[in-house]
Amino acid sequence: MESLAQLVAHLRGEISIPSYILQVNPLEVVERVDAGIDMAHIKGQEHAKRALEVAAAGGHNLLMSGPPGGGKTLLARSLPTILPQMSADEALEVTKIYSVSGLLPTDVPLIAQRPFRSPHYTISNVGLVGGAAGPNQAR
Repeated sequence: MESLAQLVAHLRGEISIPSYILQVNPLEVVERVDAGIDMAHIKGQEHAKRALEVAAAGGHNLLMSGPPGGGKTLLARSLPTILPQMSADEALEVTKIYSVSGLLPTDVPLIAQRPFRSPHYTISNVGLVGGAAGPNQAR
């Protein structure tokens, strides 16, 4: 629509205005969750930050070990802030998994934030790789 005169002509039925089709990526509409700790705020730890960047860019898993107070938890909590945004196909796949497992919140139509797990340091080996319960068993 370019003018008010066109609108009046359309309302009188004299001209036809083509329908407007909104082309929106659903991931652009969903707000990203703020993790609170940004990688840019961490001073030092250059080798560890580089390892996190490589793991995030390549979609690799990461296992951090070392003495207490070394900054592992701080680095792990900052990792979600550098993960790339999911594609629409990835978001649909994650949403399907959450939905089938009964974990999809009723007010969230699409999971757009990459799943991130930070297990407790006392986790058993069985718990770390998925636990003993099957996918159809209650937890």
